[in-house]
Amino acid sequence: MPTNEDDVRSALIRQWELIAAALPHIDVAAPSRIGGWRNGEVLAHLYVQPHLVSRFLRTASDGEPDLDVAENLAGTRAFKDLIDSSAREGAMLNKFDLAGPLGAAKASVLNADLGKTVETLQGSITVEGYLVTRCVEAVVHGGDLIDPVAPDSVAETIVATALVDVLAASAPDLVAEARALPRSYWINVATGRDVAPPPLSGATPVMS
Repeated sequence: MPTNEDDVRSALIRQWELIAAALPHIDVAAPSRIGGWRNGEVLAHLYVQPHLVSRFLRTASDGEPDLDVAENLAGTRAFKDLIDSSAREGAMLNKFDLAGPLGAAKASVLNADLGKTVETLQGSITVEGYLVTRCVEAVVHGGDLIDPVAPDSVAETIVATALVDVLAASAPDLVAEARALPRSYWINVATGRDVAPPPLSGATPVMS
């Protein structure tokens, strides 16, 4: 299936490639922007993402999705402890090099049928929606590294839009306020990395 630069499939691959390319310059023992995580835990968490994407894409079907993107992103809090323990275990095993799993997943991502549905830990979601959530993961955690990885511009736009959709589900009256912020600032506000300006302070973060 053909892709272009505005496609979530190619944007996700480019974002992963940016992180993989930055690895030689990252001190895995240095603290990250996530409390209690070093760069190593962030990288170990990112390392598993292409593996998970490949696994879930193999379940693609014509079934009806249970979740939309906003519901999926809002539901990640329920897996906080599982994510933390997995990242710590991966860091102890030095699972940092994203290039390997990225190379194995690249073809299946670029050729994925966006209209199919996949089964995830939270329930079923369209392939397109699932890849949007992986863009969020890659852009946000790329920014958690010290030094941060500047995001792919298309991936950043996809992420900013997805986080506005999460906000719209709980505070639709604040959508215009969120859209008025610079994309990078909004992403940091929506995920609790930056202090939110009023009136968004009472409605953010929308996910962590």
